[in-house]
Parts: sequence; structure tokens; C-alpha cells
Amino acid sequence: MKPSEKIKLLGFKSLAEAADAAGEGEKNLIRWSTRYPRRFELILKGLAFERINDQLNAVFDEIDSSEKN
Repeated sequence: MKPSEKIKLLGFKSLAEAADAAGEGEKNLIRWSTRYPRRFELILKGLAFERINDQLNAVFDEIDSSEKN
């Protein structure tokens, strides 16, 4: 599976979006997917975790603010 396909399965629109989120260049992510597959996997897992964590925090912030009103 291509790196861009894996990235899209995690909910990112493109390799460019994931690279931007990781603070790396697209070519680095592609290179790491072949040379350092474990590093690439960990980066993707970290990006997915950050995305889910942001969504959860937003939900709980909304719950907290509605309870205060």
C-alpha cells in the first residue's frame, strides 16, 4: 500500500495535509515509509491520536461550557 493510501485511511485528505501536520516534507514521509517503516507508522499513529484527541477535547469543552450555563 502506498504511503498516501495509508494516510487517507486515517482520515487525512492528502499526503500534503499529513506532512504539514507532522511538520515534515512530503518526500520525508515517503522516504521514511520505505527506509524506516516503523518511524513512518509511529508518525501516522501520532497524527491520528492528535486528531482524535483534538476532537475529544472539543466535545468535552462544549459539554463543560453548556453545564456552566
